[in-house]
Amino acid sequence: MTLFDPLRLRGCDMRNRIVMSPMSQHQADEDGLPKDWHLVHYGSRAVGGCGAILLEDTAVMPAGRTSHAALGCYDEAGLGAFRRIVDFCHEQGAAVGVQLSHAGRKAFRDTRGEEGSLSASPVAFAEGWSIPAAADARTLEGIVASFARAAGEALEAGFDFVEVHAAHGYLFQQFLSPLTNLRDDGYGGSLAARARLLLQSIEGVRLQWPEERPLLVRLPAGDGATGGSMVTEMAEVAGWCAERGVDLIDVAGGTPVFEGTRVSFEEMLAFGRMLRASNPTIPFALGGVTDGRAAEELLRSSGATLLSVGRALLANPNWAWAAASELGVAR
Repeated sequence: MTLFDPLRLRGCDMRNRIVMSPMSQHQADEDGLPKDWHLVHYGSRAVGGCGAILLEDTAVMPAGRTSHAALGCYDEAGLGAFRRIVDFCHEQGAAVGVQLSHAGRKAFRDTRGEEGSLSASPVAFAEGWSIPAAADARTLEGIVASFARAAGEALEAGFDFVEVHAAHGYLFQQFLSPLTNLRDDGYGGSLAARARLLLQSIEGVRLQWPEERPLLVRLPAGDGATGGSMVTEMAEVAGWCAERGVDLIDVAGGTPVFEGTRVSFEEMLAFGRMLRASNPTIPFALGGVTDGRAAEELLRSSGATLLSVGRALLANPNWAWAAASELGVAR
């Protein structure tokens, strides 16, 4: 397998194994809709040779946005703004996906959370942040329904795939982690109970998302904190996700459930290798590369199916074509 081998995932064709990582840009207006800025931002990376473009975390409801300038997909009337990006990226030969999310207690980071924020339990993200309310059963039903509805709207906008975000300390990770989930009902306690909200949401999304289009989920390589979730638990959750129709696990490091230590690349790599060993039929994506040769080597050594490129693409929209030149691959 090489970096520039094409990939077919369900009915979605990607011209190579490079996917633009979903990176929060906070350039939307209060309505949460993408602007010309987003068209240029994502479109330039499609022109630059990425096999797939994955739009940044896009909230499924207004209260789930990461800031007042974050994207949201909860107004059918605004889908044309997303469709412009999808259509242009398609014209450049790239597949396009969107990451569906709910930030939970990390919503509205620009104001350190706001009154009415919610989480698994009333535990603040960090000192100075608002203390969230523990979501009740009716609220949880609404969250599941919002993910399903957003998937239907993503389909209408023409996206080739969707990713459910369960990492970076967002709502689903807040439920997965024993550090932030202190519940004693059907959504807390055992790993299966802590994973219940995520799995219910995946089931709802899969019902709205066509059989021929891929469904991804981003899972964390543990919590990065003592007493938190470990990669062994996340590998088990990955298997449950696959049983419910998830086609690829997007391995994440980044910000853990509490402000402080970030999950390392080594922990991400360990999670990927554990997935390959325990669930060899489940494809996964890894990130953390900076140049073409390193990307090719990681692809071969880790057994990953896709490589998620983040900061390097922010620095150079033509990173994919630069990697091709570095590896002697014709454009």
